[in-house]
Amino acid sequence: MSNGVSDKKMFLFGQLVIGAPGAGKSTYCAGLVDMFTQMGRPVITINLDPANDIVPFNCHIDIRELITVEDAMEYCNLGPNGALRYCMQTLLLNIDWLLHKVKKLDKEGYLIIDMPGQLELYNSDDTITKLIAQFTKWEWRLCAVHLSDSVFITDAGKFVSMILAALSIMINLEVPQLNVLTKADLIDTEKLPYEFKFFEELPDTQYLADLLDDHPFMANYKDLTRKLCDVVDNYGLVTFHPISVKSQELMKQLIKQADLANGFAFLESEDLRAVVA
Repeated sequence: MSNGVSDKKMFLFGQLVIGAPGAGKSTYCAGLVDMFTQMGRPVITINLDPANDIVPFNCHIDIRELITVEDAMEYCNLGPNGALRYCMQTLLLNIDWLLHKVKKLDKEGYLIIDMPGQLELYNSDDTITKLIAQFTKWEWRLCAVHLSDSVFITDAGKFVSMILAALSIMINLEVPQLNVLTKADLIDTEKLPYEFKFFEELPDTQYLADLLDDHPFMANYKDLTRKLCDVVDNYGLVTFHPISVKSQELMKQLIKQADLANGFAFLESEDLRAVVA
C-alpha cells in the first residue's frame, strides 16, 4: 500500500462482537480490553457500528471516520435501518480503507471488532457475510460472539425468539459462533422456572413451550412455539455462555472458548504465539 504501509497479509485472530442493541456489545468489548491488558495480550480495537457514537474503550479504528448513520440519513434521505445498511455497503465498497487503517497501526494484536446490532443485517442482507469473506482473505481468523440480554430467559416466548435469532445468524454468517447471555449477575435465579444451567445447555427446548399460557387464545401461539422448538432441537447447535463483565472468571472462561473457536489456542509456533498472545 502507499504511504509506507506494507502490503503483506496480517495473520490475526479475534472476535466479531454482535448482538441486538442494548445487549451490551460495547460494554463487553471494554471488558475484553481490560482483561487482555491484565493478561498482557496486545489488542486492536475496531468499531464497525456507524450508529455507535459513544465507544467506552480506546478505539484504534472507527467506521465513523468513514461514514456515520446520521450522515447517511441526512444526505440519502433514509431511515435509521436503511442508513445503517447503506453505511455497511459503503464500508464494503471501501474495504481497502479498513485494511489500510489496520496496517498503518504497524502492530499486531488480537482483534476486537464491535459490530452493528440490527438483526436484519445478518439474516436478510449479505453485506456482513461479504465483509467476513474479505476478512478471511486477509488471513483474519475470527469467531462471532453473539450477545443476548439475560432478561429474556424470564419469558419463554421471547427466549425462543432469541434462540432462533442466534441460530439464524450462525447459519448465515458461517463462522464459528459463541452465544452469550449477558448481565447474568442481574438475574434472580430463584424466580426462574428452571435452573440457570437449563438456559445455558438447552437440553430440551420443548420445556420452554410448556411454560406458555394454556389459555385458548394462546393455543396457536403455543403450537407454533413447539414447532419452532423442534427446529432448534433438530439443529442442536445453540447453547449459551453466561457472562458478567464484573466476573473475571466468567470472562476468562468465555475468552478461552473464543480462543478455541477462532484457532488462537492451537497456534503451533511459539514465535507467532509470542507476537499475538
